[in-house]
Order: sequence, then structure tokens, then C-alpha cells
Amino acid sequence: MGFLDKAKELAEQAKDKAGDAMEKAGDLAAKGVDVAASGVDKATGGKFTDKIETVSGKLEGVLDPDDSTGLRSAAGEDATGEDATGEDGPKADDSGKSTE
Repeated sequence: MGFLDKAKELAEQAKDKAGDAMEKAGDLAAKGVDVAASGVDKATGGKFTDKIETVSGKLEGVLDPDDSTGLRSAAGEDATGEDATGEDGPKADDSGKSTE
């Protein structure tokens, strides 16, 4: 095995390990957002629940795009089945056309 082959192999191993670490960090950060959102919601007496859920849902989507924490569903709903966007208006499909 030549020097370049060995270097490529080591680079690939490093890339795999970095990806795993980033995924775990995203999962933990998303869980932290969920815990923080629950605390803020409790501290405000539920007065801003819809806004808190909207922001935390968007943050969790950025931090854990594959939803490995199970906090969101692919349909944009949180684990309770509620709309994570906090919006009650008409829904749109991927093309932007209203589905209602």
C-alpha cells in the first residue's frame, strides 16, 4: 500500500468519525432546545406556547434534520401530533400551492 493510499484511507476514517460526532452533537442540541422550550413555556405560564413551539421546532429542524431524537415528524408535527410551525392557516404542498 502506497503513501497516498494510506492517506486516503485515514482521511476517509476521519470523515466518518467526524460525521458521527456531528450527528450526536445535533441530537443532543435538539434535545436541549426541547428541554429549554419546556422550561420557558412553564416559566411564562403557557402564555407564549405557540411561539415557543414554532421557534423550538425550527431550531430542532436545523440541529437534527433527520429527526433522530423523535421530537418531530416528517410532516412538521411534534411528537404530540401538533403542528410544529404554530400556524393555523392553509397548508401548502412542496410546490407552494394551497392544499385546502
